[in-house]
Amino acid sequence: MHKNIPLLKNDLLKPVIKILTDYPRDDLASDEVEQSLITACAMADLDYFSCDVGAIKAMDTVMAAFKTAQLALNSKLGYGHIFLINCAPRKNIISSKSKGEGVTIGILENGVTILTVNSGYALAPFASLIDEGKACFFESKIPDEGSQFRSRDFFPDAAVKLAVFLRDNLKNLGVDKIIELLKNNNIKAIIQDFNLITKEIDKTNIAKLPTGAIWYIDNFGNIKINISHDIITNTYNVGSNVVIAVKDCIADAVVGGVGFSQGEGILAITKGSSGWHGCKFTEVFLRGGSAAKILKDATSGEQLYIILKEDLRAAQKILRDAGIQYIGNHNLFMMSEARLLQMFAHYGLIQNGYDASVLQEKIKTNSLVEFLNKKEGTK
Repeated sequence: MHKNIPLLKNDLLKPVIKILTDYPRDDLASDEVEQSLITACAMADLDYFSCDVGAIKAMDTVMAAFKTAQLALNSKLGYGHIFLINCAPRKNIISSKSKGEGVTIGILENGVTILTVNSGYALAPFASLIDEGKACFFESKIPDEGSQFRSRDFFPDAAVKLAVFLRDNLKNLGVDKIIELLKNNNIKAIIQDFNLITKEIDKTNIAKLPTGAIWYIDNFGNIKINISHDIITNTYNVGSNVVIAVKDCIADAVVGGVGFSQGEGILAITKGSSGWHGCKFTEVFLRGGSAAKILKDATSGEQLYIILKEDLRAAQKILRDAGIQYIGNHNLFMMSEARLLQMFAHYGLIQNGYDASVLQEKIKTNSLVEFLNKKEGTK
């Protein structure tokens, strides 16, 4: 084993291939994909370290993106570690940012390679890395039509072809050259000669998940948000009483430091276990229970809002004392607190799901009604 390329065994690269598809693990489709993958390895005479098929929630590109990034960006296996992701709901028909559906092939600065259907938010975690040159993704020649079951019929063969290319490329260029390319972040040069690659993807068509959105809900009901928890604790003091809302659900919570910093039964906003490149994401966490059961509308991709409880109460009092019923088409007499936070976000009073500094300024200067009146008109 080479310390910089752990999958190099006796001068031979033995890849690790991980396929993530939106089929349950116990579904026949998952078994067929795994069988197709093993068959492709056998036909190519590929000696691999492991091949595995994992599951993603059906048609959930946000979950697919998060799971891929969590595994790939934290991989210590590096060169020869291959991820293949297929989650293509084909729902989005309006935005040019969702015109993909073809398979992209990418490489990360740690040497991990990824084949993923460019659908929805599949590339969202890698957008900033692509801009910084720490990741590079290409369009590919992998068929995007001709089969209703691409995960079985096309993708395993493509993943194995990539594995063979990486194996042979290491042998031809030599270990020192591959390490040099990785060290100098010249990652494009490592895979640009792969015969399934075409042009680099259009970076402007990568759909980015809004700040404050939910990445993932784990088996314990912990809600992972795409905000570094250091940002939250720089905004709100640990121990602050806040309210959090998603769609029509709202709940009281306490800002915590790390993990189990709050007692059992207390809904906490705390530093979670997931993240990459030194960032640990915020989690809504209920010790001894499930945060997702309290915030029942929480699903991956949904926007979550955080605000000091005292700020919400102060804003409500200002609006109530002003005797306002409507703000634009918003009927305050029929509006829940959760929807009120969404309305504040709509008018820029809450930004990125957690930053209520504009709202706080309007409360402090008693100019909230005037501000809203200029925005939409009140009555």
